[in-house]
Amino acid sequence: MTFSLQRFLIILLLVLEGSIFAQKPKELFRSDDVLEMTLSFNEKEVFKDMEERNLHEASIQWTKADGSKGEIGLNVQVRGKTRAMKSTCKFPPLFLNFKGSETKNTPFKKQKKIKLVTHCKSSKSFKEYVKKEYLAYRLYNIVSPYGFKVRLCRITYRDSKNPDDEGVTQYGFLIESIKDLAKRNEMKEYEGLLRNQESLDKNNLDRLTMFEYMIGNLDWSIPKRHNIKIMKGENNSLPVGVPYDFDYSGLVNTPYAVPPEGFDIESVKTRVFRGLCRDQGYGATVDYFKGIQPEITKEINTANYMDEKTITEVLNYIQSFYKSIANPQTVTKEINEACWAKHKHIYEN
Repeated sequence: MTFSLQRFLIILLLVLEGSIFAQKPKELFRSDDVLEMTLSFNEKEVFKDMEERNLHEASIQWTKADGSKGEIGLNVQVRGKTRAMKSTCKFPPLFLNFKGSETKNTPFKKQKKIKLVTHCKSSKSFKEYVKKEYLAYRLYNIVSPYGFKVRLCRITYRDSKNPDDEGVTQYGFLIESIKDLAKRNEMKEYEGLLRNQESLDKNNLDRLTMFEYMIGNLDWSIPKRHNIKIMKGENNSLPVGVPYDFDYSGLVNTPYAVPPEGFDIESVKTRVFRGLCRDQGYGATVDYFKGIQPEITKEINTANYMDEKTITEVLNYIQSFYKSIANPQTVTKEINEACWAKHKHIYEN
């Protein structure tokens, strides 16, 4: 067997790892079609409830295959931290809490409590930010089987206390629950102590770290469970990490995103590698990402829900990552020798 063929087979096995045994997601997340729906609730009441974050009555309406309208009741509540602040977003992210048996024969079948990422603000630029964050989740689904499924939605929001309100329509997306993600991978959410990144499965950790580097994201921490969920199987296997919330990444580049404290950089678009030091370096992980480059590129180029300018912007940012890992000297300097345990080193395109 030639070296090139052997390398190809190794990369193929890595790409397929976990996919054979993973179960299908629930019906809501099996389709890539944009879900058109109307969400009605008392906007004043919900948006004022930022402290206690109680459940509030709402209804959701969608168009059935035969053209008729379906509608069920549910509860909504404000969620999030930065995006729930009025100084950051005029429209906060929400939890959708469905009512059990009412979801039967609906797109939300067997759903209980899921996250809705909203548009934050009504300007045109924010419409693209939410789509770019949706794309980030899609890209991680290529990197790992341990990623949240997402569903892009076109939502008309109506104030239930104003019968004359025609509503405002914006893009948003729904995120699979951690319980559903864990279940379809034959795992459970893990809440035990994690002293450091090394507590995770090595392959999972290295790919997760490289992905965060690829999209220019520093807004995460494994020990602190910041924008990272942890799952673990029933056997003695090590836990795996699942990243989420990418609005502070260089890929999305929201206007409110700023580098975390402790990083001497001016822009979130500046890449900083946060992987642990490895005796053998990150060659295997770099090869893995090279192997999935065609899928990554295709996912971006076919993201027709974004405008052409945004697609070009995202593609250029990701291509700058691939250009850097194509250079062995850059990999050595900016990744292998810039490992988190030794010192900080930045790389900006």
